[in-house]
Amino acid sequence: TAAAAAFVGCAVHNGVRASRSVGRAGAATFLEAADAGAAERSCITLEGVRLDNGGGTYGSASDVAAAEDCVALCRGQSNCSQAIFSKFAKACYMFQKPKAAKYTKGKSDPAGFTSAFCSDDEMEVAGLEYRMQDAGRADELDSVRQRWKDATANATKLVDAMSEEEKLSLVQGAPGGLGYAGFLKPLGLPPTIIPLKMQDGPQGFNPYQATLAGTATQFPALVAVAASFSQDVSRQYATAVAEEFVTKGANVLLGPDVEVTRAPLTGRSFETLSGEDPYLGSVLVKPFVQTVQDHGIIVTVKHWLDNNQEIYRQTMNVEVDERAQHEIYMPVFAAAFKAGAGSVMCSYNKIGGVHACENEELLTTLLRKELGFKGYVVSDWGATHDALKSAKAGLDVEMQGGPKSQFAKLADLVEAKKLTQEEVDEKVVHVLTAMFAVGQFDGKFPVPQLYMGKNLWDLDKANDVVIGTDVTTDAHRGVALKAILDSTVLLKNERSVLPLKTAGKKIALVGKYCHDKMDSAYGQGSVYSGGGSGYVITTRTIKPLDGIREHFSSDPSVEVVYSRNGSAAKGANYAVICAAAHAEEGWDRPNLTLPEAGDLIKEARKAGGKNIKVIVLASAPGAITTEWLKGADAAILLFEPGEQVGPAVAKLLTGDASPGGRLPVSMPNEKEERFTKWQYPGLCKNNSWCEDMYANFSEDTLVGYRWNDAKKVPSAFPFGFGLTYTEFEFKKLHTSCDGDVATVAVKVANVGDRDGTAVPQLYVGFESLKPVVRQLRGFRKVKVEKGGEKTVVFMLREADWSYFDEGEDKWVSALAKGEDIKVWVGASSVDLPLSATLACGATAAEA
Repeated sequence: TAAAAAFVGCAVHNGVRASRSVGRAGAATFLEAADAGAAERSCITLEGVRLDNGGGTYGSASDVAAAEDCVALCRGQSNCSQAIFSKFAKACYMFQKPKAAKYTKGKSDPAGFTSAFCSDDEMEVAGLEYRMQDAGRADELDSVRQRWKDATANATKLVDAMSEEEKLSLVQGAPGGLGYAGFLKPLGLPPTIIPLKMQDGPQGFNPYQATLAGTATQFPALVAVAASFSQDVSRQYATAVAEEFVTKGANVLLGPDVEVTRAPLTGRSFETLSGEDPYLGSVLVKPFVQTVQDHGIIVTVKHWLDNNQEIYRQTMNVEVDERAQHEIYMPVFAAAFKAGAGSVMCSYNKIGGVHACENEELLTTLLRKELGFKGYVVSDWGATHDALKSAKAGLDVEMQGGPKSQFAKLADLVEAKKLTQEEVDEKVVHVLTAMFAVGQFDGKFPVPQLYMGKNLWDLDKANDVVIGTDVTTDAHRGVALKAILDSTVLLKNERSVLPLKTAGKKIALVGKYCHDKMDSAYGQGSVYSGGGSGYVITTRTIKPLDGIREHFSSDPSVEVVYSRNGSAAKGANYAVICAAAHAEEGWDRPNLTLPEAGDLIKEARKAGGKNIKVIVLASAPGAITTEWLKGADAAILLFEPGEQVGPAVAKLLTGDASPGGRLPVSMPNEKEERFTKWQYPGLCKNNSWCEDMYANFSEDTLVGYRWNDAKKVPSAFPFGFGLTYTEFEFKKLHTSCDGDVATVAVKVANVGDRDGTAVPQLYVGFESLKPVVRQLRGFRKVKVEKGGEKTVVFMLREADWSYFDEGEDKWVSALAKGEDIKVWVGASSVDLPLSATLACGATAAEA
């Protein structure tokens, strides 16, 4: 350091341009000079980070007291792009060329360092910062791999010492439990280890009993998390759900659902974290998995694989080619496994004529060998049909289990030498590995207080009192409310009718769903929550009528009235229409309409006259048609919002909150014909329906918006669409390539008159991606103050310009083939005003 010098009065020293060292007084004078031009250079400071040494010209300043002084020194020198401050040496080290990598050779405490990047180009600085964040993700992946390696070793040692009875107790469900979906009662483990108590669902704790209704929070559906386009929402949502699971004593969460929505009519579209895009799901599943498992709860990602419709799901067969499998249906699962997911559930359906839970291609070749999954495979309830086939294929745990189950035959199969002991042991290792990996052997999942003094191995209907605990809290209701606000999509807002100007006005709520929480026509679920295993029974739903009345309870100038038909709109300034579509597990929707919406709009207009403004509150489980929208002045779309729907719509209508969501699924035109009957829902040999239906996914990779783009059939509202209460402009697209990493940066300007949240989206296309035109490979959710700007950076790697080559049976880089890689940035899959072609080693031409 003594030999190093700062960038002042340059001389040549050992081949490096340098200057005299600057003492404390010199540094002060230097800083004064630097401040004059500081406004023209941008710096980003990384506290607690010791960057690797940069390149080019090098210099240093000694006796620098504070990190901010070091950053100012670099900012003031046009040839300084990187600075490293050491509080130990009280020195500032500066480099001409930046290096976005941490120093790994020494053992110094990074807390003693602060690093910074500086440049005349703030977009370059932002790109360097993002590259550092991206490098941290690689370290995180290494950590996950090491944790699973250690867990496997610990599990193997434990299994080696277990008896046959103890081993078999780990591979099939056991009876017991009051309201739990399933039990796994492993024998031979320490008494401090709670049996595996499996519970639905990913959208909150489902107690399965009416007497326990309201003891758990009914969160919005997972498709709402998809609509949030936000990792923060995914993380907060998962935290609240996990906390309720811990208090309820359930240490296995049966979720999240991550299937990519292929067919908009599918009955469980509301349950998927992915919407219609695998990249969207891959980004959002990571914080969900990590957060839940940080609580000592094993995540069970489902349903593996190609479980993309509910019609005859237990018997139907699907045919999917390898490219679609790898590019569309597998990536979200792969992302969950990289995040450390401990379990995966195999589905009911057949793939290539073989049931998923006895399909060796799925459970061994793709899951274990290709994706490297280390946890356990559990069957969906009743999805195991043949013990030997399933055991050989790679199924580890059968649910529901019991003396008449398939896996009750495993001991006999071993004795008959049809199954080896090593094959059984491997299954046990997989289960215990997941338990070790999430910390259940280290006390990460705490024993509930109500279990103290009880026999943990006999938690049955007689003594399991924990499940009845009321785990709802104001904080969790706040998470549910925020998730609704961040996922609601503003579809239309003519003449900025929203937010409403309510002082002295009359607001009419129109439609039964403003008031009703339940509908007797539904087989499962409620008005604002889809039905099935993911449904959380509650008594706490705040209906829109009550939420809006409560919101205006302190303002006597606002009158709120209600009718099931349009009559309440008479004399009103605003008519708020409540309409809802519904879906549930076990069967697909008959159509994509929004029942009653069009008729209620007409009734309200007739009663209210020409000056009334009509706003539609639409609740949906996924895609809907929007032919009714032409009669409305504004419309907001909520995705199965759950119990906090009332307060949410009140905030959204009045502007206390802004709709923050974007469409995770395309909204089709009314007459769109996406599938042949052989593609969906499938047919039998005589061109009719039967239990053994056959669905051919012959559209290949043309799923969701990919189909619309390739076929040049516009959707009514495209994937990624969402208006706000302000206006945004995307500008100054900047792209660069450095080796196998490309950086794409864009400025987002708020040109409206309110603060707001933008979601710039990055799409990538190349020749070998065809027939797909482009696909989502990046998005950011950023708050921008009115009149303000923010720089948003995306990073692309080889995976982002690769495709699965079926002939070579591997992923192939389009860049390595010499193909042009084009990028687009905009507000949806079709609103893409900025584009460029990447040019490695140089800045791409801007469009």
